[in-house]
Amino acid sequence: MANIKNVYLWIMKFIRSLDEAVCEQFESVVGKSNDDTTKNLYKIFRFALIASLIVFLVNLLLRAGFLPSSDWKLGEFGDFFGGILNPILTFLMFIGLIITIVVQKTELALAREEFSRTASSLHEQSQSSKKQVFETTFFNLLKIHSETLESLKFNDKLLCCALNVNTEDTVGRAVFSSILSWMGTDEDDMKKSIENYKSFQDTENHIVGHYFRGLYQILKFIDYSDITKDAKENYSRILRAQLSTDELAVLYFNCICTSVDSGQFRNLLIEFKMLEHLKLGKEDFWKRFTLSSQVIYTVKEDLLKYIEFNDDGTVKRSAFGSNAVASSHLYTHNKSIQQTAISAAD
Repeated sequence: MANIKNVYLWIMKFIRSLDEAVCEQFESVVGKSNDDTTKNLYKIFRFALIASLIVFLVNLLLRAGFLPSSDWKLGEFGDFFGGILNPILTFLMFIGLIITIVVQKTELALAREEFSRTASSLHEQSQSSKKQVFETTFFNLLKIHSETLESLKFNDKLLCCALNVNTEDTVGRAVFSSILSWMGTDEDDMKKSIENYKSFQDTENHIVGHYFRGLYQILKFIDYSDITKDAKENYSRILRAQLSTDELAVLYFNCICTSVDSGQFRNLLIEFKMLEHLKLGKEDFWKRFTLSSQVIYTVKEDLLKYIEFNDDGTVKRSAFGSNAVASSHLYTHNKSIQQTAISAAD
C-alpha cells in the first residue's frame, strides 16, 4: 500500500509539474496579462487537449479489444476519429483566434500607455516652453521699465504749464519725490493733493505718463498670461518689489485720477495688491491719512476706492493687501456702517 501511495504521489507531482511547464510555455506564446485572461485561456486549452486525448485513447482501447465492445473496423475507427478530430481542431482554431485577440489587446494597451506617456511628456514640454517664453517677455519688460525709470527727468525745462516751486532738478527714481513735493499739501483741504495731481497729469503727462503706461502693460501682461494664479501672484510680487515708497504714493494718486482711465489700471492694482507696501499713516486726531515719507494727505473716501467688500462687510479684494494701517482703519469700514445702521434701526 505504501508503494502504491508513493507511486500515486509521484504521478500527481509529475502531472502538476508537467501542467506548470505547459502553462509557462502557453504564457510565453500568448503573453501574460494583468488580469486572469491568460490563465482562463490556458484552462480552456488544457480542457480541449485532455478531451482530445481521452477520446483518442478510449477509441483506441476499444479497437484493441482492451475494453468490451462490438467488433469495429478500421474504417469505422477512421470515421469516428475524423468526426471527433475535426470539431476539436475547429475549437482549437477558435482558441487561437481568441489568443490573437488577447495579444492584440495587450499590444493596444501597451500602445495606449506609451501614447499617454508621450502626451504627458509633450504637455510638460509645452508648459515648460510657455513658462520660458513668459519669463523671457516678463523680464524684458522689467528691463525696459528700469530703463524708463532711469530716463525720467523733472526740471524747469520740462515743465510746460506747472510751476516748479522747489526749483528741483532730479532724474530717475528721485523724480517721484519731486512730484510729491510739487503737489504739496494743505491741512485745511485734504483733497488738495489729488486736485494738484490731476492738474499735473493734465499738463505734465509727458514726464511720467510713459512710465505708468509701461507699468500698466506689465500688469496686464501678467493678468492675461496662461499661467496659474499662484504664478501670477509671484511675478506681481517681483514687479512690486521694484517700486519705491514714493513711486507707490504717486501710483496711488495716478490710478484714482479720473483723467487716466476708467478704472482698469486701479483694478489691476487691486488684483495684485500692488499698494501693500505703501507707507500709509493715520493721524489719530484727524480723519486724514498720510502717504509716503513726505507729508502728503489723502482721505478715507479715496483710499476705499482701492478696496472691494463682500455683502457681509468682509474684504473681497484690496490693493493694500496685508498693510497694517489698512487692516486697522479701512477693512472694518463696511462693518462699522452696518453696525451704525442696526443701532439706528433699534
